[in-house]
Amino acid sequence: MDAFCKPEEYMQRYGDVDNIDMLSECLGDASAVIAAELDARGIDYTEPSDEYANRLMRVCRSMTNRIMPSAESSWIPVGASQVSQTAGSYNRQVTFGGVYGTPKLLDSEKRLLGIASSGIGWARLGGYDTEGPNV
Repeated sequence: MDAFCKPEEYMQRYGDVDNIDMLSECLGDASAVIAAELDARGIDYTEPSDEYANRLMRVCRSMTNRIMPSAESSWIPVGASQVSQTAGSYNRQVTFGGVYGTPKLLDSEKRLLGIASSGIGWARLGGYDTEGPNV
């Protein structure tokens, strides 16, 4: 499967990248996550309209930007979710959280692709049915 975004499209938005191979891998990872979400909802993306292809490209580009390592963040340990540093008395604190660099779709990106869930539903907690009280 080809990535939904080309390296040139990524660099047009976010600037030049030193490692094109890493960029291509990250674009592929983001595209795979997008494809899995669309497949789960039964949406055919194999021949998208120009407008939907543009949306796929923008979402892929945005996801890739979040997972693409940069020269400035190369000193951040893998798995770190928060890093703080202090110059006076040499204090450094690293907090570890979820998997670093894992592509995830934001709610705004899901809405752009038309796959956002509203979260509205109902539940029957108790009451009467044809047999009488349902407890």
